[in-house]
Amino acid sequence: MSFSCFIKLFLAATVISILGNFAVQLLDLTSIPGPSLFASGLIIGTIFGGLLVAFYPTSESVSSSKAGGTSNIYVGNLPFNAGHDEIKNLFSPFGEVIDIRMVKDRRSKRFKGYAFVEMHSIHANAAINHLNDTDYAGRTLRVNEAKQKDEV
Repeated sequence: MSFSCFIKLFLAATVISILGNFAVQLLDLTSIPGPSLFASGLIIGTIFGGLLVAFYPTSESVSSSKAGGTSNIYVGNLPFNAGHDEIKNLFSPFGEVIDIRMVKDRRSKRFKGYAFVEMHSIHANAAINHLNDTDYAGRTLRVNEAKQKDEV
């Protein structure tokens, strides 16, 4: 559990205990000592705050769970003069491009005409569906989910 979760938990417990204090005054339960009521409210607030933190995760975990992780996309039949920026511009309309790995020949250091693009899975599927078998700079792109090295 992160530090921000503890802060949220503490704030939720404090707010609920203060609201409980006002509720005691409205219901005329003043025969119970104030510190006891505050402590009880703090305990109840901690329980409810813990439930809030458990059921409403942080924004980082929400964005990663919505995206379902990342996917590597194989992009083949690219023009040999294509650069990093051109590939990013090709995929960015479908979502955030996390990484691009352009494959180069070991001897000549020239681009081989294919690359691997990493995107969030939802965006990757949209990019694959829209870009596969489309024309780019006079070449028909081959775009699909990249196979793992052990699958090749």
